[in-house]
Amino acid sequence: MNGRPPIHLDDLPADFRDVVAIIGLEPAIRLAEALGGGPVYIPAMDSINRASRDRAIRAAFNGRNYRQLARTYGLCVSSIRAIVGTQRSSSGDYNDDRQLKLF
Repeated sequence: MNGRPPIHLDDLPADFRDVVAIIGLEPAIRLAEALGGGPVYIPAMDSINRASRDRAIRAAFNGRNYRQLARTYGLCVSSIRAIVGTQRSSSGDYNDDRQLKLF
């Protein structure tokens, strides 16, 4: 026993029931214990997948295959050019070698 009375789905706020439906009651309770009462941002999957997609694009880039990569990844050629022209810094930010550093 975890020292608390049993929690029933009806005891929870309606919005939190959606979280319980996705991750289960016990993980949802741990989430509420850790982050409850504060604002929590959950990024969209596109944002989560962007870094690995960009890394794969850079790895597959051969200097001439902009159109092929654009078709493969469902992006426009200018987006591929922007991706292969940038590097990810250790802090996770994108750095463009063509830009001057301010700080």
